[in-house]
Amino acid sequence: MTDLHAREAETDDGGVVVELVEEERVVGLVYFDEDATYAEFSADEEGEPWAFDVTDLQRVLDTARAIVDPETPFMMENPPFMLGATPPLSHGEHPVDVLASRFDPKASFRGEEDEGFYSPAVAGAIIETCNELDLAVVSLEGMTLDDEGVHSVSGHTADLGDAHAGEAWPTFRAGCNVHAEAVLQRWAGRDERFVVAVEVADRDGERYVL
Repeated sequence: MTDLHAREAETDDGGVVVELVEEERVVGLVYFDEDATYAEFSADEEGEPWAFDVTDLQRVLDTARAIVDPETPFMMENPPFMLGATPPLSHGEHPVDVLASRFDPKASFRGEEDEGFYSPAVAGAIIETCNELDLAVVSLEGMTLDDEGVHSVSGHTADLGDAHAGEAWPTFRAGCNVHAEAVLQRWAGRDERFVVAVEVADRDGERYVL
């Protein structure tokens, strides 16, 4: 993975654009114009085009698009779930409470401290709903579920909050959620015993294990 990342910036007229940055150099720009999102790339110092790993570039472009056009849904390939309608927030209701009320009953298993473990399909729906509720998925952990409980799976932990630490909230939220979808896609295809633990954060930085 390269250092390529998205950085929110403001235009002279107060609009929002996203700079594509690698090693502190701005290599491109993403912006929304006339109902479409565009990406422009600059040539390097010698006039040659930049080259990026396709997977890394797609992740950053998805993050940038989520910032400049929040109404565009994430583009998870062949999603294994139906989103349905997200319940509206009542006055004073915390978005994590709304998230929990919708997904608590869909947990495949609950641990000793009441933490939930969800199928990949349900975890994908949680990520989508977090974007709607202005929440960020900051941690995912893949586990195997059997008659004795859950067991960690080597190489299946993702600390998304740490990966995007220091970013402004809109960039942080979009980056975490797009990154979480990419991680979940990489974990797809495991057997039916595979479940996922999910931790989310609100814009105040408070973290919650679902």
